[in-house]
This record gives sequence, structure tokens and C-alpha cells, in this order.
Amino acid sequence: MFLAKKWLGSLLLPLPLLLILGFFGLIMLARQHRRSGSALILLSLTALLLLSTRPVANRLIVPLESQYPPHVINTNSGQPVQDIIVLGAAQVADLSLPLLSQLGNAGLIRITEGVRLAHAYPEARLIVSGYAGGEGRSSAELYGAVARALGIAPSRLLMLPEPKDTAEEAAAITPLIAGRRALLVTSASHMPRAMTLFESEGAQPWAAPVGHHAKESNAALPLYTYLPRGRYLERSEIAWHEYLGLGWQWLMGGINTTQHK
Repeated sequence: MFLAKKWLGSLLLPLPLLLILGFFGLIMLARQHRRSGSALILLSLTALLLLSTRPVANRLIVPLESQYPPHVINTNSGQPVQDIIVLGAAQVADLSLPLLSQLGNAGLIRITEGVRLAHAYPEARLIVSGYAGGEGRSSAELYGAVARALGIAPSRLLMLPEPKDTAEEAAAITPLIAGRRALLVTSASHMPRAMTLFESEGAQPWAAPVGHHAKESNAALPLYTYLPRGRYLERSEIAWHEYLGLGWQWLMGGINTTQHK
């Protein structure tokens, strides 16, 4: 199920999905279905063009990133943070590279925020998770190495290298934080799905989103920022991935509810 979900999710992302759609358009053109083929090609190219622009990419990702405000550090609240959870992200454990280069952008941002919060709340545990995914070291192990290199004592670290996705992370971490005040660190766009999964397991961590993509500048933006770019397509793809994940959660929740009736 895990591999099937990954394969299906990858094929349904904008770039492969629209390329497949365009390819079918070419086949239809070759078979003399010119109107239908031309329509498919035009649709795929237009969608790809729009998803590669800043306004469209931001419009897709802002609803996800704005659901939870950034965490404000407050050491005088009377409710000290006891756990800081950093969810896993893609990594390439290439030992020929510096430690930080072995993490993807999302993972690097997440663990950096986790360490920052750990320094702000010196009594809290730092719980890091994420599996290896065929690499020599898991996300959890790389996170732990980064945390130690940035001054976090090994005694404060709890590494969970087994969970393969957010659902498994929520199931594994929830018993560890029962009755404790915990911060959940993950990408801002991923936070709505992560919080839903943790809440479905009975946990209620505080959200600490990081790695926001949609950033509005106070300065006037030059016109070239509205041209199609690969990084805007990537932003659209990140948002699309999260909407697919939320749809999958809704579908599985509906299936589970039906099965228990």
C-alpha cells in the first residue's frame, strides 16, 4: 500500500500528469483525431504554463501555509514545552558531502527550526523521525547528527528511524507525548495534514510551521518575477502534493467510517 500510494502520488503530480496528458494528445493527433489531440496538448501546455507562474503557485499554497501561525517563543507562559517534534523529510546520505548537504531543503529547514526551539526550551526533548528510504542513514539519524553538531546534548534526543510517512510518525509519536506539551515542527504547507493525522491519533501538539514558500515583499516586484519559472512550478507541485494527501486522508477516513458501520 505504501509503495502503491507513492507511485500513484508521483504520477498525479503536475509535471508527469500534464506530460502524460500532452503525450496522449500527440497520439490522438497521429491517429487523425486532430481536434481532440490539439485540445489535450493546448490544455496541458496552458496548465503547465500557469502552474509555473508566481501568482498561481502562491494562490495554491497560501491556503495551506496560512492555517497555522508561526510559533512565538514564550518561556514565561507557565506551560513549558516538554517535547519538540521534527517530522522527517527526503535526504540523501552521501558521506562524501558535508552533513547539512545530505538533507533536502525541507529537512534542513525543519531540523534548523527544531534546534532553534530546543535552545529556547532547554528542558524539552527533541524528537526526530523519518526512515532511510533506501539510503544508508535515516532522516532521524541525520537530524540527530545535525542537532548534536549544533549543540544539543545527546541525552535530549529521541530518534525514531522507522516511520515511513506522516501517518506512521503520528502513530509512533502520539504515545510518547501523551499528557505532555509538545511542539510539532514541519513545513508550513504540510502542517494542516500533519496536525489532522496527529489529532486523529488523539494527540494535540502545538503547531510550529516553518519553511514558508509564499512570501510577500514590501518592495515593488519587477515584471520578470511574473514570468514562468521552475521554482514556481515546484511550489505548485508542493501544494498539489499536499492537496492530494488531504484528499487521500479524507478518502481513507470515509472508507474506515464505512467499514465500522
